[in-house]
Amino acid sequence: MEIDRVTPSPPHPLTPSLWIVLAAFLLLAVAGSVINPLHEATDELRHYRFVQHIVQLHRLPVQGEMPCQAQGHHPPLFYALGALTTFWIETGREVCAEPPLNPFWQYRYWEVGRDNKNLYLHGADEAFPWHGEALAAHIVRFVNILIGAGTVVLTWLLARVIWPARPYLALGSVAFVAFNPMFVFMSGAINNDVIAALSGTAVLYACVVLVKSPTGLSRRWGVVLGGLYALALMSKFSLAVVVVLIAVSVTYVAWRDKSWRLWLEVALIAGLVTAVLAGWWFARNQLLYGEPTGVERLTELWGVRNPADSWGLAIHELPYTWTSLWGRFGYGQIPLPEWMYLGLRWLVGLGLAGLAVPFLRRQWAELRPAAMPLFLLALDVALLFAVLFNYLLISPAGAMGRFFFPALPALAILTFYGWSRWGGWVWGDRRLEIGDSPISNLRSPISIFAWIMNALMALLTAVALFGFLRPAYARPPEFAANARVPNPTNAQFDAFVNLRGYELSAQTVQPGDELVVKLYWEVTGQPPGNYLLFAHLINGDDLMIAQRDTHPGLGNFPSSQWRVGDRFVDTVRLHMPETMIAPDEATLSIGLYAPGAYRLGITAADGTGIGDALPLGAINLQPAPGDLPNPLNQNLDNKLRLVGYEYNNRVLRPGDVLAVTLYWQAAAPLDRDYEVAVGVCDDPCPDWMGARVTAVTPITPAASTLQPQQVISNTVLLSLPGNLPPGVYLIHVALIDPLTKEPQNVLAADGHILDDRLLLAQIRIVE
Repeated sequence: MEIDRVTPSPPHPLTPSLWIVLAAFLLLAVAGSVINPLHEATDELRHYRFVQHIVQLHRLPVQGEMPCQAQGHHPPLFYALGALTTFWIETGREVCAEPPLNPFWQYRYWEVGRDNKNLYLHGADEAFPWHGEALAAHIVRFVNILIGAGTVVLTWLLARVIWPARPYLALGSVAFVAFNPMFVFMSGAINNDVIAALSGTAVLYACVVLVKSPTGLSRRWGVVLGGLYALALMSKFSLAVVVVLIAVSVTYVAWRDKSWRLWLEVALIAGLVTAVLAGWWFARNQLLYGEPTGVERLTELWGVRNPADSWGLAIHELPYTWTSLWGRFGYGQIPLPEWMYLGLRWLVGLGLAGLAVPFLRRQWAELRPAAMPLFLLALDVALLFAVLFNYLLISPAGAMGRFFFPALPALAILTFYGWSRWGGWVWGDRRLEIGDSPISNLRSPISIFAWIMNALMALLTAVALFGFLRPAYARPPEFAANARVPNPTNAQFDAFVNLRGYELSAQTVQPGDELVVKLYWEVTGQPPGNYLLFAHLINGDDLMIAQRDTHPGLGNFPSSQWRVGDRFVDTVRLHMPETMIAPDEATLSIGLYAPGAYRLGITAADGTGIGDALPLGAINLQPAPGDLPNPLNQNLDNKLRLVGYEYNNRVLRPGDVLAVTLYWQAAAPLDRDYEVAVGVCDDPCPDWMGARVTAVTPITPAASTLQPQQVISNTVLLSLPGNLPPGVYLIHVALIDPLTKEPQNVLAADGHILDDRLLLAQIRIVE
């Protein structure tokens, strides 16, 4: 069995293997930065405003002082670097300039795809060659890429200093940092989470070098640790917790070498250096906000949760946090396929499980040299997870895996070390002794495995960036002027655009289905601004069955960017509500309108006026399979399922009684009865529930008596006022906890929260 040397670092730690990994990281990070439009990464605009505040106003922002949101609560190290590299650029925009918003950007945000994933509308001012704001933002992004590269190097060095004679461990470990899709993406964006990863890992690296060093403590360590801790505090305040790593490593070495006087001197020097370099920031916070961290002012401005009431919610958000650690781009609305997250869960989980192998095999000689460094790595992971979980408890914005980036190198090293222990068990420990470089001996199975791990993770990142991120912001596909299009139409929308043809994915749909509409547009005139596209599915009672509104190009090709002669295929999805009432028949129509104003007039090819909505065809609505009326499977907080419903009528008069019959099934054994609230609303209700008519009644028979698979019906009667104005009304249903009077959440199949009430089919009130 190989025993690691005691020396703190190998003679040549920066091997060709690292340069290959580093080059691949830089290539992917730069590609991600170029692909990602400005300010689409989480909070990037607010981070960018911090930089511009320094550049334009020559001072740090004060929380609550600006008329727009900025990350003024963060320490200034990253933003000062950004200002230092971009101060010479005239952006032509004020600090609080707001890009044009895309109001539809959260459309079915949990789905993989490219439908309205952009928060902002992007124009030619962002195109290469960059200038003004685009140039400044991309330079700050490139600064962050270099910081990310520094984190990759530190991960490599950290593994090398723990196992100097096992370079394959550094190679395998670095794959989980250099080719983590989210880390690569955030390295190519403007944020302070990557510099937090760098500075947090620098502290951990110094602590590991200290406990591995045969020379023990000296006053120099006080300066080094104090300086690195100040760097961490000036990167992100959540790194205050790494003081525990410093305390543990210094105390361990003092105990090992019986050097308690040096322990005290190092502690005092480190504290003094930290105070000199970072103390001014906390003094400033004390003067401005009345406490040294600024967190109280932060929660006043951004919202806060009561930790005593948030444990269940925080635990519920952990799966989302996990996925956003590995790849959930934008503000989380660009996820990767679930199988990728599942594969990463198994990859990391089995790697961490491998840490138990030396204990099971009683390989004490294997564990002894690296015991304290491994403990520090595990402690780092535990501390940063505790910080993350605490943030979940107090903040609505806490479910962000990037907050765990400072512990990512430690997690990466523990994961691959665990895999190496599985390898030692399977292949034999002696076959893992490969010499000084994984390149020099590719016959070793663990060296090959380390390269395979890097290749797979790099492939994952490339697929994430080019297969999911890039399409999310891509313009719609074009078609040739002489192309044959389906269902030739040649309907002219004012003087701006001609619908050459269209295509429907189906003529018959069921609840929950998607109807896909492809529209073949040819631009005939320059629009004066942005027009929106609508697609309406309306039945014979003039009730809306399904509706979509979007900027053309699914948000990526607004009409202000059109040029005469452009031809493109717009693909619009209409999601049929699960609560759709069927059988029925409805007509699909499309049109264009100016936001909050008028619709464009439409003329046929022969010049005949069509109106302002173009019918594309009749759609047959069929019920979902099942014996109940309008079968459903709506999960209300894992307590009850709404499995069907019906009305006594959908067209009523003022003074009539609307009877809503609901069919319930227990999702789990219940410890209490529940109530149901039904409201008739003429616009998106609650506040809770500010409806025209609301009825709250107990579910009978008592929900707590329901047996598994048992279905009960519950009819709620709503007497419509005699003065109820004619029009279309929405029907809202909510499950109410009778003890807290709180509505229960509606959960999607994957567990994420959809809303706190269900929207049933519309009704119409006539005179």
